[in-house]
Amino acid sequence: MTDLVTENEQLRSERDLLRRRLADVEETFTRTVEESQEEILAMNDALARTNAQLRELDQMKDAFLSMVTHELRTPLTVISGITEMLETGIYGELTGEQAEQIRQIGAQAARLRHLVNDLLDLSKIEAGMMKLHPEVVSPRSMGEEVIEQLIAYAAQSGVILRNQVRSNLPDVFCDVRRIEHVLINLISNAIKFTPHGGQVTITAAPIDHLVQFCVADTGSGIPAEALPRVFDKIFQVHTSTETGIKGTGLGLAIVKHIVELHGGEVSCRSEIGQGSRFFFTLPIAEQRPAVSPGALDVV
Repeated sequence: MTDLVTENEQLRSERDLLRRRLADVEETFTRTVEESQEEILAMNDALARTNAQLRELDQMKDAFLSMVTHELRTPLTVISGITEMLETGIYGELTGEQAEQIRQIGAQAARLRHLVNDLLDLSKIEAGMMKLHPEVVSPRSMGEEVIEQLIAYAAQSGVILRNQVRSNLPDVFCDVRRIEHVLINLISNAIKFTPHGGQVTITAAPIDHLVQFCVADTGSGIPAEALPRVFDKIFQVHTSTETGIKGTGLGLAIVKHIVELHGGEVSCRSEIGQGSRFFFTLPIAEQRPAVSPGALDVV
């Protein structure tokens, strides 16, 4: 009997010890969780402050870029105007070397003007200030207009430019000037990265209530890891140091924004050595919202 009492007391003692240890573990666990929660909250607060600062810096950067690009427009216009007058010989006949130097000035001024316009367009889009003036237009006619503008550039680069947009496609509802800008950006990029003797083709096909445009080239292609970022602002697949081809990384970002303002989508398919295909969609005119064009302005 004594042995049973002793054993019972021993078991009770072990039970009490286990309870105390369990209580200690629970207390330690609770304290660790509370400390971790406090640490997580502190990190979240720090992250929120950092994000707010980054947003503020981004807004300051955008405001600065907008101001600078507006200020650059006037002197660039003056430079271009004077260059054109010099090229005509209005101030006297030019030597061959002088004519070439003036041509270079004009080309660089045009390049800067193009950059300024891209920056202004992107600033307007991101600020929600770009207005669309949509109208009913034939996909074929838009393709012809853009091809006409770029045929000389393609010829200089030794690239064949083809317009294979069918004339029997349904009309689309879009801001013609903005969508021509989209096509010019896509086709210019395609020409830029297509070797001599290659070709760039524009096609289109109806898909449900949309018309899907495609600009295809026989260029070097885009690495698979770069495809998800190809429409990002400032992103370039290859640097100008690697390719010798200059660019700003703004063109495709502008393309994406303009197409999305029309309710369309952009995409790209490409393989190294197999060329690239850039797609975008526009609403068919018959499927457009029953509102006046002014109501589609993006303010």
